Amino acid sequence: MRTSSLLIAALLVPVLLTAQSFDATILSYEGLDRTCDGSITPVLRIQNTGGETMTSCDIDILRNGLADNTFNWVLAVPALTGEVRKPALPTITGLQPGDQLEFRITTVNTQPDEVATGNVITRTVQGESVEGDSYRVLVEVRTDGDPQETTWSLKDATGVAVASGGPYTNAETVERSWVDLDPAACYALRVDDSGGNGMDARALPGYVKVIALGEELIALDGAAFTSSYDDAVRTGADGCAVTQLTNADDAIPSCGTQVFLNGTSSIQARAVPGATHYQFQFSFGTYLRRIASTTPSLTLTPWATLPLKPGRIYEVQVRVSFDGAATYCPFGPACTIRTRYPLTATRDMEAMADEDAGFVLYPNPSDGSDITLAVRGMDGLAQVEVLDLSGRSVWQRSVQLTDEAAHALAFDGAVPAGLYIVRLTAGERTFTERLVLR
Repeated sequence: MRTSSLLIAALLVPVLLTAQSFDATILSYEGLDRTCDGSITPVLRIQNTGGETMTSCDIDILRNGLADNTFNWVLAVPALTGEVRKPALPTITGLQPGDQLEFRITTVNTQPDEVATGNVITRTVQGESVEGDSYRVLVEVRTDGDPQETTWSLKDATGVAVASGGPYTNAETVERSWVDLDPAACYALRVDDSGGNGMDARALPGYVKVIALGEELIALDGAAFTSSYDDAVRTGADGCAVTQLTNADDAIPSCGTQVFLNGTSSIQARAVPGATHYQFQFSFGTYLRRIASTTPSLTLTPWATLPLKPGRIYEVQVRVSFDGAATYCPFGPACTIRTRYPLTATRDMEAMADEDAGFVLYPNPSDGSDITLAVRGMDGLAQVEVLDLSGRSVWQRSVQLTDEAAHALAFDGAVPAGLYIVRLTAGERTFTERLVLR
């Protein structure tokens, strides 16, 4: 009885192996679901599940249930049993949103595929890829409470990943990745959440955005998916990128900050890889000043030409150059900074209401070698006098005032140490301040 069982088993083994010699399985679809100018290049992930080395495979392509093409795939490198390949099928043109594409394996090594399971996969055309103007794109991710669950990738039309991000470590934090793609090409965005709950954990829901030249091509709300999300973009021919001052989403924000103009304060733009120059633009009413830096950081100093003035709120924009400042990309979004008087003068000057006029002297007390007169609410020619405690004028000069500007006073040793009253006369108005010289 035992001998008969062994003999039957031995006879069955070759039959079973022969029944599975020519078999392949479609594991997944890896191409775009959105068209690129109405076309899609399908990419399949196929495994050799037969006993024979796979050297060729025929795949029928159907559109809306009708035969469209047959792809006679000859493998450049034969696939052993269990090995996986990713062939790019012929491009399908003239597609419309809602079209149904079906892919069927029919033969392996010119022999009929012997196991029907896993031979067919279908996809629905989702529409056209979202078109942008630049091939430099920014992928911006705000993580949720489980950042380690989030990953993303950008794949080209043949299913090859050209950029990726995550998993992340910092919760509820904005992460940015600049990616240079090929011009006028289409790319699939894939976002995955390994926890299966999207990006909606804890206080701040997450998001994923693909941005080109400041335009949001894809804006995925983290609460709008669970395990995975797919979309696609088409890049433009422009090689520009848009940046701006750092804001509350960044580790060190510059937007809305108060800055001094004496070299102790700086503002920071968001870095753009490959940029050679950053040009900062400051505007206030009719005032416009641009100054360039080779880094994303700019230290604020008393510039010789069109200097910034203390006590004002300036609108600031930034743009970048990739060719040594020969040409610049467009300016990014604007935000404001407030310029402050030097620390010794800040308290008095900023205590004045905007409609008030007055002046302060700093430093005060001083040794008389470097005194600055800062005015508010006054323009034009004024007379400045230094009076001793008896009311006698010991020094006087005419000064051309500019509102909210700082003016240097040079005593040149003409006023000895002591307590004085400084009187400023502008038109019919007179203002006084106390000055201590040591």
